[in-house]
Amino acid sequence: MDGARYIVQTGPEAYELRERPLPGIGADDALLAVEACGICGTDIEVFEGRSAARLPLVPGHEPVGRVVAIGAAARARWRLAEGDRVAVHSTLTCGRCRTCRAGLRGCTAPEFADGTIYGFRSPDVGPGLWGGFATHLYLAPEAILVPVSGSVSVAAASLFNVLANGVDWALDLGGARYGTSVAILGPGPRGLASVIAASAAGAGPIAVTGLAADRERLDLALELGADHAIDVTDESAAEAVPRVLGEAPDIVIDTTPGSLASVTDAVRMAGRKGTVVLAGLKGADGLAPFPVDLACAKSLTVKGAVSRSLRSMEQAVALIESGRWPLERFASHAYPLERAEDALRALMSDEKPVHARIEPSA
Repeated sequence: MDGARYIVQTGPEAYELRERPLPGIGADDALLAVEACGICGTDIEVFEGRSAARLPLVPGHEPVGRVVAIGAAARARWRLAEGDRVAVHSTLTCGRCRTCRAGLRGCTAPEFADGTIYGFRSPDVGPGLWGGFATHLYLAPEAILVPVSGSVSVAAASLFNVLANGVDWALDLGGARYGTSVAILGPGPRGLASVIAASAAGAGPIAVTGLAADRERLDLALELGADHAIDVTDESAAEAVPRVLGEAPDIVIDTTPGSLASVTDAVRMAGRKGTVVLAGLKGADGLAPFPVDLACAKSLTVKGAVSRSLRSMEQAVALIESGRWPLERFASHAYPLERAEDALRALMSDEKPVHARIEPSA
């Protein structure tokens, strides 16, 4: 364990593999050996230069790994020891400022003026190991950690972040529970995660929509708990979903990135007094035509979604540890650190994998 290797993004579509000595660990902090780091759409936006993220940065905000060094105070605070596996929440929190006390992102403490999110901090700040695209990750005293069983596969463990999103969107925001019907627009990782969360809550029937090119993902949605996988290539989702379900869904979760039409579809298909969760970001110019009158006439509740909470992370880890779902089918592709750029380009291609992760030691 002489040094760390890590990726630095220096510009649009520009990754560099660098090395540095491992940082010294004090009483309050720790060091993580990264086993895997999931890749999501945000990573792609940053890679392509479509984000306001400040460069250079060490990418990767979904890391899971094992503690290899930890200070005495950190050991007591986190109740961890060397060898324990943890999932790392992307947000650093001081716990003191108004933002942190409210449970919101964007800590305003002076020590985080250069950024509060793993995967978005400069390698020139402090110990530099601020992202999961690395062999090691520095665990600051302000890090939020969730223990993960060592018996869980690396592939399954790497899904903690996207599954936490699904828990937030389907359960906390959507209110999915036994007997509620759910429509999930889009069979990408976020949509599949929402399927798992909704099925875990006993919701049903659950319908997932996609296009002909999404056939593999639609089939996987059925394996993960959906009752219906609907190809809407040649049919309006707003018409297809109620027809297949036999009723208008109680909950509609729009996970489709970039599609403005799906917002209108979600409102059109939702049942009276239903809930619409808008979880698919549409881009900087995402001004969708919104059917206000219809939303009012149906007394809909419309909620915007950003990302996961600590509670949803803990619930997601519990779902992973249950072994109930074929998560290795979901966590389909692993790339070594040296091929991080290949992983991003694969996800940008027409034949993108269901889900991809970086495994630094692969």
